[in-house]
Amino acid sequence: MDMISINDSEHKLESLPQWAQDLIHQLCGQVQQLTLRVRELEAQLAKNSSNSGKPPSSDGPEKPKTNQSLRGKSGRKPGGQPGREGKTLEAALDPDRVEIHSPMKCSSCHGSLEEIEAAGIEKRQVFDIPPMLVIVTEHVAETKICPCCGKKNKGEFPQGINAPVQYGDRVKALAAYFLHQHLIPFERVSQIFEDVFGLSLSVGTCVNMDAKLFKNLEAFEEGLKSYLVACKVLHLDETGVRCLKKLHWIHVTSSQMATLFVFHSKRGGEATYDIGILPKYEGSVIHDHWLSYFSYQQVKHGLCNVHHLRELKFVHEQERSDWAKEMADLLLKGKKMTNEARQAGKTAIAFDEIATIEQEYRSLLLKAGAIYLDIGNRESIPDGLGKQGFNLLRRLMNRMDEVLYFMRDLSIPFSNNLAEQDLRMEKVKQKISGCFRTFCGGVISCRIRSYISTARKQGWKIIDALAEAIRGDPRMVHS
Repeated sequence: MDMISINDSEHKLESLPQWAQDLIHQLCGQVQQLTLRVRELEAQLAKNSSNSGKPPSSDGPEKPKTNQSLRGKSGRKPGGQPGREGKTLEAALDPDRVEIHSPMKCSSCHGSLEEIEAAGIEKRQVFDIPPMLVIVTEHVAETKICPCCGKKNKGEFPQGINAPVQYGDRVKALAAYFLHQHLIPFERVSQIFEDVFGLSLSVGTCVNMDAKLFKNLEAFEEGLKSYLVACKVLHLDETGVRCLKKLHWIHVTSSQMATLFVFHSKRGGEATYDIGILPKYEGSVIHDHWLSYFSYQQVKHGLCNVHHLRELKFVHEQERSDWAKEMADLLLKGKKMTNEARQAGKTAIAFDEIATIEQEYRSLLLKAGAIYLDIGNRESIPDGLGKQGFNLLRRLMNRMDEVLYFMRDLSIPFSNNLAEQDLRMEKVKQKISGCFRTFCGGVISCRIRSYISTARKQGWKIIDALAEAIRGDPRMVHS
């Protein structure tokens, strides 16, 4: 609408009665409010796991329409890369069994070949699993009478052989492995043992086994906490789970070689205090900017930039803000620089390269700040602009050092992916089982999963490690 038409409209409006003018102004205000509300609702519907912190499990049966990779193009061809060691099924040098297949008669003249020596051979190997057989070991304690004094002497059963009939440690270890590594419910674990081994392993036996394993891992958990406190870099995250019809939380503290899961009724400071690691820790923590973590000022904080990439993608697509796309490209540029530095064997990035990234970062903040009307000094969102972009920009302004921490120290990762990967199976458990029926059940599950996850990172044979823990001698992590 040009200036003439605008002036004509204002003149016509002034010619109307006052009550009509008031009504028009009121309706225009309502239209503006409804437009903003529609924009907010559309933004909520547009959120998915690729452009926000929502988990993939919340996307529903339809994949996100904009679910493009946040990593960008690497320039490499699909498939195995040069220098990568492939894994394939190789022939065994000493097979357990050899079957000879000899021709008995000639296919041409039908003459007998039974006594003829082979002129050549061709070998093929088949890797298979034999029928699952349970070995029953009977322990017999003899009683002998001393011929000198007449005292009766009874042989001692091995440690752990306490009942007339019982399951062995490896049976219990395998049950724990199914329950807590692959999250198979109790009833289905019982069904597996019945179908595969012919053992009637009841649900009650599994529950009792869990309780015993939990008790035996108490010393392991204490040692694990001490180990994590001594680590240089830790990853922190949490996820909500339902228990007793209320929202509870599973907290994870991860390093490259160990994992601690803790079940707690709270998400924030009370939980981190009870866990007892952050109050003693003085290294670097990587997390997704949950405010409770920032209350520990004796540690160095690094923020998960994959979270930032998702949010920047949302702001760019839904709020039509070009600065968000440019900021995402800048973060990926910094990530590429750190990856190349590590591959070249460098211990740090040159100061001038870091300064260049920081200067570009500040320039983008100034550009975005002009768009958002200097949001650093505002308590409310400017009209017509999105809440997501407003909050994200304020965080990027106030936490630049934490966002770019991964560039100043090459031991600091770009993202909090390690903790997210450790927690991912907890979301799978919710899809399978829904929730924990008791608080105690959540606590038991987290301690046992801590042991299994740590065993995998340490390179232990998990079934052996679980069997040792069931016997009361769990393995420990050492600095």
